[in-house]
Amino acid sequence: MSHVPEAVKQYVCADCQTMHAGTPIHHEGGSHTFEPPTSCGACEGETFVELAAWIHHHE
Repeated sequence: MSHVPEAVKQYVCADCQTMHAGTPIHHEGGSHTFEPPTSCGACEGETFVELAAWIHHHE
């Protein structure tokens, strides 16, 4: 059986719309989740929206 790579969650900075890859958080048992960065590398904003929800995001 071949391994299917998991897609990394992507986040959009609500302030400047820069894309960020989610940070993998590893849990016991080998599972993991992705979290947005603590701040934007471009504008230092702290509000992120998951890419899948971006089209529905309203300020």
